[in-house]
Amino acid sequence: MTFRLSSRARSAAGGLLASLVLAIGLSACSTPGPSKPAEVLPAAPDVLAKSADVMARIKTVAVDVQVDQALSALPIRSATGKMTAAGESQGTVVIAQGNSNIEFQFVVAKGSLYLKGATGGYQQLPLSMAASVYDPSALLRPDTGIAALLRTATGATTEASDDVNGVPTWRIRATLDQRIAASVVPGLSGAATGTVWIDKATSHLVKAQVQVPVNEGDQRSPTAPVTVLLSDFDAPVTITAPPAY
Repeated sequence: MTFRLSSRARSAAGGLLASLVLAIGLSACSTPGPSKPAEVLPAAPDVLAKSADVMARIKTVAVDVQVDQALSALPIRSATGKMTAAGESQGTVVIAQGNSNIEFQFVVAKGSLYLKGATGGYQQLPLSMAASVYDPSALLRPDTGIAALLRTATGATTEASDDVNGVPTWRIRATLDQRIAASVVPGLSGAATGTVWIDKATSHLVKAQVQVPVNEGDQRSPTAPVTVLLSDFDAPVTITAPPAY
């Protein structure tokens, strides 16, 4: 059986086919819309100066320090804790002792350092010993802490827009003051090159990474990172001195 289309049906089918061909042709030949303009990177010295001013006013912060395993000369392997601008702090620090890593809980309060190992209670020690163990409150000191590290950085360059734990940041590479870097992480020496991540919205420093020579004192040595993460800016913190023996 043979089916034949009426002239009207043939005309309609031909019109539909022509419309499809035209649509496909237009789609193939259409030009793309305007591309999104590239993000303009801000001047690194301006970003660092603003961040230094903001960080100098921070009253409390949480910190997480991680030291690459290749940096065996550094006594600190890791540290986490909370601190106040008044000099109080509490948290956990892992210290290399011989061939072992020993975890300590620490509290800095009322002008003393309280230290607790894997066994026993807290031992009360002079606050001057905190610098040899770990004194995270140094991070918030305006003259020797983060604000000073940002303010004295030189040769800074904004490398890119980056994301740190969901926070939009500016990634900036700079040359850091070695003396101040050593006050932020005790035992840190020879550090010169660092990268910092600055929150675009708040100007908080949310991450810093310092490249340290693996062979201490040898600037030609390969480097490995010490990474510092900061969070919970100005969150309520209560630190009390624990019972000690």
